[in-house]
This record gives sequence, C-alpha cells and structure tokens, in this order.
Amino acid sequence: MREITWHFIPPASPHFGGLWESAVKSAKRHLLRVSKGVLLIFDETRTLLCQIEAALNSRPLSPRSLDPNDFDALTPGHFLIGGPLMLPPEPDPYRRTA
Repeated sequence: MREITWHFIPPASPHFGGLWESAVKSAKRHLLRVSKGVLLIFDETRTLLCQIEAALNSRPLSPRSLDPNDFDALTPGHFLIGGPLMLPPEPDPYRRTA
C-alpha cells in the first residue's frame, strides 16, 4: 500500500492555494467582466470559458530568446499544444498612419 499524504486548503482560506488560486481569481474576473451579470445559456457559457482559457494560457511566461528584437514569448499554451493559443493581432497593411 502506498503512503499518500493529503494536503487540503482550509475552508475560506484561498490565500493558501497560491498560484492556482490566482488563476481561478483571474478566470472569475474575466467571466464577471464579460458577462456583466447576464444569465448565459450553456453554449454561450462554454464558448466564453474557452475564450477566457485561451486568453489566460496565452499570457507570456518568459522570452523565448535573448534577442531584444524577438518579441515571441513562452506561454502556457506552448506546453499544452506547442504554441500560443491566441496570437497578437497583425498590423493592417491598408491602414494609413499619420
């Protein structure tokens, strides 16, 4: 039989959770800001949660190289699917600049 030691977070003590509780807080913040208290149907909720997941897993963790001209960053998405889940928007070649 394996010796398993369970470590639980005390009730009403999310500060014991550290990093994963911070991720839950970020997801809740995005969910509340986007939904603005509107009751969503199942498909809308699932779509919104997938978009929030993609946004959170596309946050940069560290630069991928030491080259200051390389703006590509390592994200959690690289560990999940090998690349970022969301890319920054590309500049519009037809937009005039002042």
